[in-house]
Amino acid sequence: MTMPKRVRICRHEAFTLVELLVVIAIIGILIALLLPAVQAAREAARRSQCTNNLKQIGLALHMHHDQKRHFPPGHFWNPQWPNSADYGTEACWIAYILPFIEQKALYDQIDWNYGFGSAASPPNYRNLTVTRQVLPAFVCPSNRMVRGMTFNGLEAYARGSYVANNGIGPMRESNLANLPVVRPVPGTTAMSPYTAGVFYLNSNMNMASITDGTTNTVLASEIRLAAGNDFRGVMHYPEGPLYHHNYTPNSLVPDDIRSSFCVTEPEAPCRGAFAGWNPRALTMTARSYHPGGVNAVLGDGSVRFVSETIVLKTWQALCTPSPVQGEEPLGSF
Repeated sequence: MTMPKRVRICRHEAFTLVELLVVIAIIGILIALLLPAVQAAREAARRSQCTNNLKQIGLALHMHHDQKRHFPPGHFWNPQWPNSADYGTEACWIAYILPFIEQKALYDQIDWNYGFGSAASPPNYRNLTVTRQVLPAFVCPSNRMVRGMTFNGLEAYARGSYVANNGIGPMRESNLANLPVVRPVPGTTAMSPYTAGVFYLNSNMNMASITDGTTNTVLASEIRLAAGNDFRGVMHYPEGPLYHHNYTPNSLVPDDIRSSFCVTEPEAPCRGAFAGWNPRALTMTARSYHPGGVNAVLGDGSVRFVSETIVLKTWQALCTPSPVQGEEPLGSF
């Protein structure tokens, strides 16, 4: 009697719909857990590069000091203009340190017989190549929105992320004719028309002038740019590359800038405070794209991350090169 052959049935195992959904949910949870860590790591790398940029700027300022025996002026004004050559009227501190940030070729293109204002118009267009050149060392890598942007439709002015300490505003500097006192008197807090920082109109501050110590005085910090025709961050015009310590870092109190070149944004608000270059009433706050504070390079060349929760009195003391009412030395901050 022949036994019937057994038929072997092969079953193909497969995921059920429920199992598939569980796997997708687990993967989603893992991505949700990992994504903030990845973003934090990327921001840490960008902040590190930003720190390095400011270190290079601090080094360039020191090299200028070593060569010239003083820091560059915040911006320059020739008191005889327009009755004589400009001699670079309205040139700002960035123009003077170009040779020390590997931009000697660009520096050599500056025609110091002409000014930096109205760079797209004759005769000042001779410096247009310089004023519209974007400098990689002046672009914070976290500034992705406006990286490489120039200021206006004529592309006359490039912008940067780093600005020099002009003190406590408003900055009313226009020209020497209407500015009776510019430089602060050592050992006093008097300053007309504002409390000066290290960089201001025709300044020539040196290390010896920083009597409260270079570790207690900020040279430069960061600024947050706005998309469009906004003056903040313009590198080669006095209303762009200087900032003030009126408010703590990342404050949302609006900046006071020129009415026609104010583009307010939620994290970089502004209001029109004056109509033209003379008289100015400029106040700009240090802001960054980094959460929690701003990078700042000090007079000794070190770079510190300053928290946006810093006490205002301490922040303001950091902007003055001479002691203010016994507030300094500051110690940690």
